[in-house]
Amino acid sequence: MRRVVTGVGSDGRSMVVSDGDAPVVFGPVANADGPFGLGRVDGDVAPGEKESRIHELWALSDTPMVTDDPTLPLRSFEVDIPAGSTKWIITSIAPGAGAPMHATPTVDYGIVIAGDIELALETGSVRLSVGDAVVINAVQHSWLAGPNGCTIATVLVGLRDADR
Repeated sequence: MRRVVTGVGSDGRSMVVSDGDAPVVFGPVANADGPFGLGRVDGDVAPGEKESRIHELWALSDTPMVTDDPTLPLRSFEVDIPAGSTKWIITSIAPGAGAPMHATPTVDYGIVIAGDIELALETGSVRLSVGDAVVINAVQHSWLAGPNGCTIATVLVGLRDADR
């Protein structure tokens, strides 16, 4: 997955500061510190059978500012982000793979960019296909990718403590 990051050069003009593979990829690893058994993996390899890969593209704190790449030091995947913070991820899910029922203290804005996926909720489910957008309002949900797998782009926004 290619990621382009812009910034400002020493001459004060806009420029590309990074253009290459997304530097941080999370996948299944033994003894992972983060949720879902995911940890940092080397390389941008496709998910194996019944696996997922999450590319963390960018993250901002609740006081966003232009900074060096905040993804480079990440060692584990986290969904419990501070209030007002954001995280931009692309998740590639193998056919028939998914995530069990869970909730995160975030509002998530997602859009399916390849394949299809079933979003299950406590009262039913809905099938999402390419171009479909979804807002997950910190509710219980699970995912199950269709027969061709799924790639979904998501921005997570951390909720205030009172809303967690």
